[in-house]
Amino acid sequence: MSRRREDALFSAHAILSALRSSIRILRWGMLVLVLIYLCSGITVVRPNERGLVLRFGRALPKSAPPGLLLAFPPPIDEVVMLPAKSVQEVVLDAWTPNDDSWRDSLHPARDPYTITGDVNIIRARFSVRFQVADPIAYEFGTSERENLRNAICYQSACRVLAGMNVDDVLTTRRDFIGQESMRLAQEELDRLGLGIQLLAFETRAINPPAPVLPAFQDVVSAKVEAKTLVEPARSRHAAVIPEANAEAYRLQQGAESYAQGLIAKAQGEVSAFLALLKEYRANPETVHTRLYAEMIEKVLPKLRVSNVVPSDRGEVRILVSPQKADTIESNETNEPQSLSLPPATQYPQDVQPMEDND
Repeated sequence: MSRRREDALFSAHAILSALRSSIRILRWGMLVLVLIYLCSGITVVRPNERGLVLRFGRALPKSAPPGLLLAFPPPIDEVVMLPAKSVQEVVLDAWTPNDDSWRDSLHPARDPYTITGDVNIIRARFSVRFQVADPIAYEFGTSERENLRNAICYQSACRVLAGMNVDDVLTTRRDFIGQESMRLAQEELDRLGLGIQLLAFETRAINPPAPVLPAFQDVVSAKVEAKTLVEPARSRHAAVIPEANAEAYRLQQGAESYAQGLIAKAQGEVSAFLALLKEYRANPETVHTRLYAEMIEKVLPKLRVSNVVPSDRGEVRILVSPQKADTIESNETNEPQSLSLPPATQYPQDVQPMEDND
């Protein structure tokens, strides 16, 4: 009886020891599971991504930069990876054939194309580069953001092409197509709040259908040739016109200066003449004598005068000796000829000979 009791006690102790060991192991196991559960909220954000934490389904105001992101495990927090401001590119080739072949005919329901403003058919391929400016708006704005983005780009390009004629589309305004399409597409993306920033809208290929392609190529060649002929003329015009304007300005300034000089000289002569006239009216004899003497003083240095002698009649006689080159028709001898001057007049003290300003 006592042995059975001992066996029962031993079995009970063994069972208790086993339970204690199991509980200890279970406790450590639960601790490890809890640690694993808590560490499941740790996320690594790659360099080209941003981490957005959704706590109970609501987004936190700030996104996490690249690196280690610490968050609560689900269902408390949920980490959503958003694309950072890396440049992405998408090709818009819905208006070109998939095999890049231009058939001789175009099926309006099966073949892709678009129409210009003057109702000409063209096929075009574009490439768009963009980056995500607002990660939250880009991720949660719409579920079909790629399709919506491409549709907006196609719509903008279609609006631009519909307002242009085919000659401008194929030749001189190809850059305008991309610039205006990007502007219109960016306005629509901002209006819808998709969080996308367009960086470039490039025209990769734009061509008419194959049957009319040679004719359009001839037109393009003719416009290029015309431009090569016009540009030198414009360069010549830009060089000659400034020179002509400068020469005209120089001539005009010279003429104005010459006119002002003539006017000033004429006014000076008029003033001198009026002053002399006033003096002549006051003393005519004195002014006449003075003018005559001044003229003699001016003329005598230009003559070949031998002698100036007075005569018995009160006149002054000037003996002029001709040189070898001189020819005297009235007298063939070498005798000096004489000129008579009026009697010398004594000037009053208050009257002086007038000077010749010339």
